[in-house]
Amino acid sequence: MLVPSERSNGSSVGGPSTEEGKEVARWNATRHGIRSPAPVVPGVEKREDWEEHRDGMLEDLAPAGPLELALAERVALLSWRLYRVTRYETETIAASQEKAEEDLAQKRRFSASISEGIHPEDVRGLAKHTAAKRRLLRRFPKLEDEKRLDAMDADSILWSALDRTDVVAEGEEEPEDVLKRVAIPGVPEDVEWEDFEGWTAGMVKAGLEAIAGATGEDPEELLEAVAEGAIRDAAKAKHQAEQVEGELTNMSRERLLPVEKTLEKITRYEAHLSRQMFKALHELEALQVRRSGGAAPLARLDVDGLSQE
Repeated sequence: MLVPSERSNGSSVGGPSTEEGKEVARWNATRHGIRSPAPVVPGVEKREDWEEHRDGMLEDLAPAGPLELALAERVALLSWRLYRVTRYETETIAASQEKAEEDLAQKRRFSASISEGIHPEDVRGLAKHTAAKRRLLRRFPKLEDEKRLDAMDADSILWSALDRTDVVAEGEEEPEDVLKRVAIPGVPEDVEWEDFEGWTAGMVKAGLEAIAGATGEDPEELLEAVAEGAIRDAAKAKHQAEQVEGELTNMSRERLLPVEKTLEKITRYEAHLSRQMFKALHELEALQVRRSGGAAPLARLDVDGLSQE
């Protein structure tokens, strides 16, 4: 039981005449750091938060005299440090969670079955890109010839067509070799497809016909092969993205606690601070009981739990 300090109406010369005035003077002295330095980590903790915490604890513990005040301040300090331990544990877990993607990427780099899309962000990007390409090819045949197309979309369709030609697919020629025999009406020969800003759906269709003509294939069948390839690529990329997200979820669950070595350090330090805080609290309680005329044993036993040794 914590006993509040006694109040009296006695006067004193050279200082506050009332007990309330003495209390104000005491808090002012404490706030200005006369009794103890502020245990604040620069850039992480705020002095005003510490002062609010300390003043609240002193108000609740109601110490009277220098010894009780010293013990009460020690309780405030130790409880503040316990809050810091909790914050350290939380920040450690958060940092581990933030590293999950990089750690997974590192793990995937050593996988012989993975040749591309190592980083989770790359896998997500590939899934997004292939899905967009699949949608583009699904609506492309229905577009009016005058419909403007983005240069990157036009470039993607035409290069996919080059890759799907029989001579390229069977390794007889490289796409660049076929490209030398392709001329698209309206597209300057000295301009890269991805740099040309005047693409329309009709020009891309003309490009498909030019590629098919250069390799002796049917333009519609070539476009169909490109569309089917886009569907397969999108499905594969989506599956890879789902796998990665599943691995990240499992990794996140495994990191809900700090690693064992860090957890042991936190547990030991937290137990040490708790013992010290309750020891100071019990000593303060004993002093306040004796001050109020009660009997308090000099020897006190604090039991926190069974030893693991």
